[in-house]
Amino acid sequence: MLPRLGGKDVLVDFDQSVLDRETTLASEASSVVERGSWRTVMRRVVDGTNPYVAMFARMMLDGVKRDQGSGPKTIVMFGAGEKGYGTEPLYEDADVRIVAFDIYASPEVTFVADAHNVPLKDASVDGVWLQGVLECVVDPRQVVAEASRIVKPGGFMFTDTSFMFPLCERAYDFNRWSPSGLRWLFRDFTVVASGQSTGPGTMAALAIRYLFQSLLRSTKLGQIAAFPFVALRLLDRFCWDRRALDASVGMFMFGRKAARPIDVDQLIAYYDEQPVLFATTRRLARDATLRSALAGTSMV
Repeated sequence: MLPRLGGKDVLVDFDQSVLDRETTLASEASSVVERGSWRTVMRRVVDGTNPYVAMFARMMLDGVKRDQGSGPKTIVMFGAGEKGYGTEPLYEDADVRIVAFDIYASPEVTFVADAHNVPLKDASVDGVWLQGVLECVVDPRQVVAEASRIVKPGGFMFTDTSFMFPLCERAYDFNRWSPSGLRWLFRDFTVVASGQSTGPGTMAALAIRYLFQSLLRSTKLGQIAAFPFVALRLLDRFCWDRRALDASVGMFMFGRKAARPIDVDQLIAYYDEQPVLFATTRRLARDATLRSALAGTSMV
């Protein structure tokens, strides 16, 4: 019989999981990292957020409703113990079923599960959403393989992850990617739009904050001392796309499950395609008609 902890079913095959059964049961499937609303608000104010997330949430909704045939639609939220910034359109749409899971129990999850071994059938969902997840998994290739496995052909994908961002989950923060590295990770998907969520201005503000925290030997004092430099984040909007993409704090990618993965030549070509894809993102942010048209289109 499967355990039920924190009011949620625990759908973890512990024999095939990085999670330890006894630890999970003893903790009642609670988070090992302290979480709280004030921390979330502070992180968004100081570190910035991806301004395009809500737009891609709506594009995914439009796409699954229009292009994924008849019947009920399902979008799976990986690592969604807390609702991601900008995901409100997904949760508020009564026509789409949201299945959310994380390795800890919370009011937001449908069940507790390990992203390395998702308890869902092959090609059974219309979209997958991995926001702020891949930094904190032991084997990101396996997690992305699971996302690819459960999504239907032509299904949708969104990911938002770190490039030049300091550790965010302490001992449970494992990975970073360049834009091309992220593209190769999601090589089973074509890309409609991609780009930086936060850029060099935010990176400069973060570097100054960590400098003060180190010099003052205090996280809180360093945060206070560096707070005036938060305004550097505003420079992100004026940065040249090519150099900004090469030094972004966070990156995102929105795409669709492809018939076949890209090869290495296509990966190399992606470097020069990135500014075009980011320009497309900015056009999408301004043009609702274009958003609707590209919700069902694959580009790269």
